[in-house]
Amino acid sequence: MLDVHVPHKSEHTWTDFIVHIATITVGLFIAIGLEQTVEYFHHLHQRHQLEEDLRDELRTNLRRDADDFRIFGQIRAYTVELKSAVSARRTSGVSPPAPPAANDSRRSQIPTAPSLAIWEAAKLDATITLLPSGEIDLLNGVVLQHNLTFNAIDDFQHAAFALESFEERFADSPGAFDMGYPAPPPPLDIMSSADLAQYEALLAAYIKAIDRLTVRLHFFDRVTRGVLDGATDRIDLNRRAFPDHKPPSLDMSSPPERSTPQ
Repeated sequence: MLDVHVPHKSEHTWTDFIVHIATITVGLFIAIGLEQTVEYFHHLHQRHQLEEDLRDELRTNLRRDADDFRIFGQIRAYTVELKSAVSARRTSGVSPPAPPAANDSRRSQIPTAPSLAIWEAAKLDATITLLPSGEIDLLNGVVLQHNLTFNAIDDFQHAAFALESFEERFADSPGAFDMGYPAPPPPLDIMSSADLAQYEALLAAYIKAIDRLTVRLHFFDRVTRGVLDGATDRIDLNRRAFPDHKPPSLDMSSPPERSTPQ
């Protein structure tokens, strides 16, 4: 004969309930902690990668600028020679010294503008926020000089276009020397005295645009080198980049000293 027993009912106490909830809570905390740890190391990797990419871009700009200084030096030398020939013809009716040859390659060289593409991309995808605020402030010093350099590039291109438009009056040419396409200067002997004076003024404006752009590139270079050399903040960056410049005097009784270039 079989004995039938009623199954025992398990009894749940408050202690069991609390232990159960505590176990779930601890598990959640562990899962969240693991997720945040993974995310932290992922962001740290992203930050280090971005920093290295930015520094590589700055180093590339320094190499490009070295080529640009050589190119602008040759463009300037060519333009000064041409301006001297124009001035000589305007003042004496002859052309000593002779103008540069029409096929002179110095006229159509193309410099390469510095790039901050990595910085701009980091702003777009918000990875720039992974950088410490002090580092962002330092790099903003480079961005400022980059923007001012592009303003100077714009002025340079306007001066080149004005010069090309004037030359087109005397010699039809599909070329554009500031874009690397051959565009020989027109013969000087077909110009009137007034034309030569205008040509001389346009050449002088073009030379000055080259000079201003070259200075801006030097400023960009200095700030870039300051960042790469380990500047700690903007004050330290200005000290490294412009060691010969002093802050403006606060003594209102004396003339202000020249301030750090912008």
